[in-house]
Amino acid sequence: MEVQAIWKKNYQVEVKARQFQVPIDEAPEYHGEDTGMMPTELFLCSLASCFCLALVFVAKKKRIEVNDMRVNVKGKKDLKNFIFSNLLVEIESSLAPESLGDILPLAKKYCFVSNTVSKSCPIEYTIKSV
Repeated sequence: MEVQAIWKKNYQVEVKARQFQVPIDEAPEYHGEDTGMMPTELFLCSLASCFCLALVFVAKKKRIEVNDMRVNVKGKKDLKNFIFSNLLVEIESSLAPESLGDILPLAKKYCFVSNTVSKSCPIEYTIKSV
């Protein structure tokens, strides 16, 4: 799996994955022009969308009919250390709380993004000449 970020101007970047493109920028208070989501927002989007899909995947496996599913993610920023110090994943659905409680542990197992974040995946950096 691979994605690419291409700098456009100022703090604007376009990220590409397969045939899809997403504009990224910073908010005006961070010197951007607000032409797209901030990278930190996109990070939270990755967690929210991956966990939402994991919940639906597990529900389908357990033959639980899902009519709606919303996952909200809130990140508390530690501006001194440039990290999120806390991530809160909130699940909203008309499913019975017992059903959600039943699928939650397995959804945690199948969510690539939350597993990667919680297990702190090492990052390797290389430089390639153009």
